[in-house]
Amino acid sequence: MFGSLRLAKISSAGLRFRKCCRKSSSVAELHSRKLVEVSGPQSGKLLQGLFTNDINSLSGTHTALYTHLLNVRGRIMFDNIVYRVNDDEYLIEVDNSLVSKFLKFVSMYNIRSKAKIAVRDEPLYASFIPQSSLLDGGYVDPRLPLLGCRHIGTPPDRATTVSASEYDRHRVALGVSEGAHDISSGKDFPFEHNLDFLNGVSFSKGCYIGQELTARTHHVGETRKRVVPVKLSEQVEDGQISLPARVSLGSRAAGKLLSTYGDIGLAVLRFPYLEQELSIKDSHVKLVGSKPAWWPEDIR
Repeated sequence: MFGSLRLAKISSAGLRFRKCCRKSSSVAELHSRKLVEVSGPQSGKLLQGLFTNDINSLSGTHTALYTHLLNVRGRIMFDNIVYRVNDDEYLIEVDNSLVSKFLKFVSMYNIRSKAKIAVRDEPLYASFIPQSSLLDGGYVDPRLPLLGCRHIGTPPDRATTVSASEYDRHRVALGVSEGAHDISSGKDFPFEHNLDFLNGVSFSKGCYIGQELTARTHHVGETRKRVVPVKLSEQVEDGQISLPARVSLGSRAAGKLLSTYGDIGLAVLRFPYLEQELSIKDSHVKLVGSKPAWWPEDIR
C-alpha cells in the first residue's frame, strides 16, 4: 500500500469567531467562489425557507453558517457559506460556475419575500495554517476549524500569499468537498458529503426544500458511504481520468472517485473499503481512502 493521509484530530463544536491569522498562516484568493447579496426586511425569512441550516441562529456581525440548498428530491443543488452582515443583509458564497443557476433558483422562491438579490464584486480569501487549528479577523470557517478563515474584500496583511490550488489541497486532505469540482449539482446527497458532520444542517428548524428525505435519512436511515480523502498512487492530471469514476475492490463496487488534485482527491466510499487499495475504472491508477480524524469516533 502506498500510504494514506494523516490528519490532526480536532473538534469544531461551538466556534463562531476567533483569531484567524498569524504570521505563519497562508492566504489564497478563491477565484472559484463568488458572493451573492440577499437584502431586505424579509431576506432572512426567504433564506430560512431555502437552506438546510438555521439562518436565525446567526447573530452579531462576524458570523458564518455552512449550509446546502437542495432540490425537492433532496439532492444538493449548491453548497454555501452564509455570512450575516445585519438583520436585513446576508452574503452567500456560491461556486462561481453556478452563480447564474443559483440566482434563477432563488428567484423562483422570491415572489412573496421581495428580497433584493445581487452579485457582489468583492474577492473572497481563505487563510489557513497547515496542520494547525490556531489561525486575526475574518470569519471562522463554520465547517471545520482546520480549514481556517474566510476574508471578504481584502486578505489579512500578515499572511503569506499562496495559490488557490494550495488551499484546495489543504481542504481536500481534510476530506472536505466544495463546489462544482467535487459536488455534482442535482445528483449528490448531502449526507454523503458530510453535511451533518460539518455543521451544515439543523434538525430543529422549520421546513426547507428537500427536508423530507434529509430528515428521514437522519432519523431512520443510515449513510453507508461518505466523502473521504484519498491518496492516489501517482500524480493525476486534469482530464486524465473521466470523473466521477467507479471505484472497486476486485468485482465489488466500493464507491466513486469525485475529483483529483495531483496525487490526492476525494471519493465517496463505503466504510468497509477504507484503508484498502482500490481500482479506478478505466485507469491504472490506484487509490486508498482514509477516515478523516475529525469524524465522530463511532463512525466505522
